[in-house]
Amino acid sequence: MKEKTFELTARSIALFLFCLLSKNHYAQTVFFDDFGVSPAPSAGNDYGRKKSDYVPIGNFAFGTSKANTTNFEASNIDNSYYAVIAPEFIYSGVIPGYYFWTLPDPSTTPFEGANRYAEDHISGDIHGAVLAINAQTPNTAFYERNFSFIQDSYYEVSFWMYVVNPTTQVKLAIKDPVSGVELGGISTGSIGSQSTNWQEFKLHFKTPSLSCQNTVAKLSLQNIFQGGAGNDYYIDDISVTKLSAQPGITDFTFTCPVNEVIVDTDGDGITNDMDLDSDNDGILDLDECADIVVDTDFSSTNGNTVTFSAPAADLGFVFDVYTLDNSFNLTINGVDLAVNEIEFQPDQTDNVRFKDGSRYGNGGVPQIYQMTGNATNPLVRIIIHKNGSVEMYGSKSSNGNSYPLELYQGNHFNTVNWSHTGSNTVVLKQHVVNTTYITGNGKGVKHGFCDPDGDGISNELDLDSDNDGCLDTMEGNENVATSMLVNAAMGLSVGAGSSAANQNLCATASCVNAGGVPNQVNAGGLADTSGTQGQGIGDSQNALISACYCYKPVVTTPAGSVLNTPQGITSLGRAGSQADNWPTVRKGAWTALESKTKGFVLNRLTTAQRDLIPAANLVEGMMIYNTTLDCIQVNTTGTPAGWACFNTQTCPTN
Repeated sequence: MKEKTFELTARSIALFLFCLLSKNHYAQTVFFDDFGVSPAPSAGNDYGRKKSDYVPIGNFAFGTSKANTTNFEASNIDNSYYAVIAPEFIYSGVIPGYYFWTLPDPSTTPFEGANRYAEDHISGDIHGAVLAINAQTPNTAFYERNFSFIQDSYYEVSFWMYVVNPTTQVKLAIKDPVSGVELGGISTGSIGSQSTNWQEFKLHFKTPSLSCQNTVAKLSLQNIFQGGAGNDYYIDDISVTKLSAQPGITDFTFTCPVNEVIVDTDGDGITNDMDLDSDNDGILDLDECADIVVDTDFSSTNGNTVTFSAPAADLGFVFDVYTLDNSFNLTINGVDLAVNEIEFQPDQTDNVRFKDGSRYGNGGVPQIYQMTGNATNPLVRIIIHKNGSVEMYGSKSSNGNSYPLELYQGNHFNTVNWSHTGSNTVVLKQHVVNTTYITGNGKGVKHGFCDPDGDGISNELDLDSDNDGCLDTMEGNENVATSMLVNAAMGLSVGAGSSAANQNLCATASCVNAGGVPNQVNAGGLADTSGTQGQGIGDSQNALISACYCYKPVVTTPAGSVLNTPQGITSLGRAGSQADNWPTVRKGAWTALESKTKGFVLNRLTTAQRDLIPAANLVEGMMIYNTTLDCIQVNTTGTPAGWACFNTQTCPTN
């Protein structure tokens, strides 16, 4: 394919491209790099200079300041050097000599004012840093970064550029993340004059229409012009966004990467392709974000087999049973799921039971054929995970809750060889003993892109999936306490706009099980309430509910059971009723307030009225509603200075 180029030096063309390419599309940010800010320059901080993880070391060397080198080229950010630095601070760190980044040597301090351009592209962005590049060798990348993509989708790359010394030319390319082979790209035309202001470049590309086995590619920004005399520029605010609609111009479509990037985003020693919980929030990837690749209802009698084909189902397979009499087995890619038929009926020598020891047809649990299930509450569920591990759950009543099951009496699961990239074949079979039937549903599932909060991070890697400021791990359905949280690995984020800290349950191999799920939420863990592996999604994807607010009931056992509530106010006719035993039936409180039709109203005061309360009358714990500040205020010290707004709710852990 002939390489497409366009000229950006003519103002008319630049304006045309800007108008054409800036058409509004809803976009999801994949990544954004503004290079941060530079501290006020000093010898102790390398005169404000920093490195970037995304500048290829073999192509460009870091231009450290005169505080750390006697090399003129390094301090001067000369040929094939770079630095992340606020433009106004470059002069401070160079060894005296020829300052091509600046105007002629000023005669008075501060020297920082001597730059040809003294700010990053956002006016007033104090000490905003940029990527200062002194390009020399043609066809060398100055910024490369991997990103995940969705097939048959449109993306926009945007970056800002200020040319200090021309001439220059930049190319955008998409590469294979391992081999570096170019998959598609486009270059700017030659820029032959010094900038008078920052200029934004927006380029659009399309991902392959066909499904790629590997969905990680590398964005590469490259110098393609010979340097040595010029070719010096600033780069700022590099972003990649996924568009919701086709743009006016698509500059190129790239081809599928060949090589797969295996990463361990949560730092627990288990790579994402085998990690059941890729962000260590305790919620399995299968529950946080999955796309169904095969979804088949089935019905079989008298031992007829049913076959499911699940192509590229990289999260695994879910097998739900709605009715059963009274055994089955699965064959996955030619290997039986269990050594023996999974038998539920005691008089047929059952070999499956609940992990709490209860069995079908015993102790109040009906026979398996006496119960039914549905899509929401299946009778039996088997999950074959992406790492080949197997979980099985069963109900103790029709359409009831599920509980963990286990095989016993010599039966056990075989090792499942599950393919992430190729087709998987699952065959259902049954031994025929008298009446024999089974109905249900089989689903093959793969990673999807689930982003309800629109921050560009899919839920399985988003620590705050609904962007409500409360971490997913706290909003799951088990009892995670704040004391269990640790700082998350560098590859994880709560996403733009969330007020939560980058925390989860684990960041090393020492606190997860073999599937990469934090031990605290596994069976017997400190937060476990269900005896399962991991926790459910709870309210982690509902922005209207935050578990960081205190919705938890008071503790009533063991010690809480004796904490009777001594007084109460009710509009429900409860007081004095021995049958209700109210308010002592409400445990662990000093006062109970109950009503279905009447609210509890605090004294409503302005700030000025509040300040008129005599200091002698203030007590710790006094409450008002401050109409000026629009918040409940609590006096925390019993003094005029002790008023604090009670508007950040949480659940205390002790």
